[in-house]
Amino acid sequence: MPTAYVVLSHTEADQVTRLVHAILRSSPEASVFVTHDARRTPAPVIDDDRVHVRSHGRPTDWGSWDLVEVTLEAMREARDTVDPDLLVLVSGQCYPVRPLAAWEDELVAAGGWQGTARELAYAPAWGSRHGAGDDERTRYTHRWYPVGALDGTLRSGRLPGRALWALAHRTEPLLSLRLVARGRGAHVGIRGRMPSGPSAIHLGSQWLAVDREHLDLVLRELEDGTPLRRLYERSVIPDESALQTVLARHRPPTVASPVSYSVWVPEDDATRTFELGDLDAIRASGSPFCRKVHTVRSAELMDALDRVNGVDRGE
Repeated sequence: MPTAYVVLSHTEADQVTRLVHAILRSSPEASVFVTHDARRTPAPVIDDDRVHVRSHGRPTDWGSWDLVEVTLEAMREARDTVDPDLLVLVSGQCYPVRPLAAWEDELVAAGGWQGTARELAYAPAWGSRHGAGDDERTRYTHRWYPVGALDGTLRSGRLPGRALWALAHRTEPLLSLRLVARGRGAHVGIRGRMPSGPSAIHLGSQWLAVDREHLDLVLRELEDGTPLRRLYERSVIPDESALQTVLARHRPPTVASPVSYSVWVPEDDATRTFELGDLDAIRASGSPFCRKVHTVRSAELMDALDRVNGVDRGE
């Protein structure tokens, strides 16, 4: 049963190398496709016929369509190269939590996909009233355009910025503002027309696993020129919605939990970096991976996970 692991990475070649070896020790028949953003650090060099490393210099900043596009390219490469029964999408900062071959067998036998997806419902309101529901839906119902000239003003918290935010709140059904703080900054959004067909928009974890049927569905629904792709090409943070919406419109996840367990720390606006003290919580999560780990800070944790999974680090 061929399984393909797509690994998206941008830093720490040593950590990516350790992850790839851990995957292959736990699932020896798998193939791994590493797609590395080489703008800051070089791609890892891994001498193994089961490993395919591709580097790029594309602007795959967080929250950008480019990030989804390189993901789809890697998924398509895996489909064309090994025709997998199961494709798993993880980051270079993930690490296996449980024996992967056994988890793969369970998911393939059940069919479908593993991940999270919740439907977004929101009705924006004119004037000073707040809209009803979850305004994250406007990430995808509006067409967003970066406006670097407004970035400093919106971040400043001063009167001109507050006035712009207030104006955008009043005109939200037609025109709005967003600040993708860890990505490309200020954006202006104009309400767009939803494509015909199902209108449900879902939000979920970027890290997921799909069987062959659902892999083909994603590649077909998001290929060049499709209405759904055009919708997401002008959205913000599409990596949390594009694949998830295609999958959830077809069927709910077979296993409704993320492939990679993580903990968001709101005050840091970042994902927690796990250490050895997190081992019990990570194992209790039931996810096959955890994220995020660091070469040095998480070294003891990764050693412990290797021991729990009964793998030998002889590489």
